Amino acid sequence: MNRLLVSLFLAVPLIPFSTTGMAQQQFDGRWSVRAIPEKGACRRAHDYRVVVENGVPRNAVSRRTPDRATGGLEPDGHVRVSLQRRQAQVAITGKLAGRSGSGTWTLAGSMACSGRWTASKWG
Repeated sequence: MNRLLVSLFLAVPLIPFSTTGMAQQQFDGRWSVRAIPEKGACRRAHDYRVVVENGVPRNAVSRRTPDRATGGLEPDGHVRVSLQRRQAQVAITGKLAGRSGSGTWTLAGSMACSGRWTASKWG
């Protein structure tokens, strides 16, 4: 069950983001992201490493891409992402500001769960 959540979250940083990369460069660097389940079938927290370069995030470990992804990082730091893989869909929202960020996520499909995420910049 948690493998699906992990694969969807790992795909988040590979989404093409807004064309205003210059404004987003304030977010460049290495980020640690923790996804914490609060409701539903997901049982444990997962940690991810993300690298942001020229305002464009990517997974620091994997380069796999999701089946379908929309949304992304806005110049003001707002995060709005929708990912769909097979029968599952995850919606991720939140905000980055300075060296930290937080938000919520909801996984729908054959396994339903939701929770929150936090991020901190470490590089």
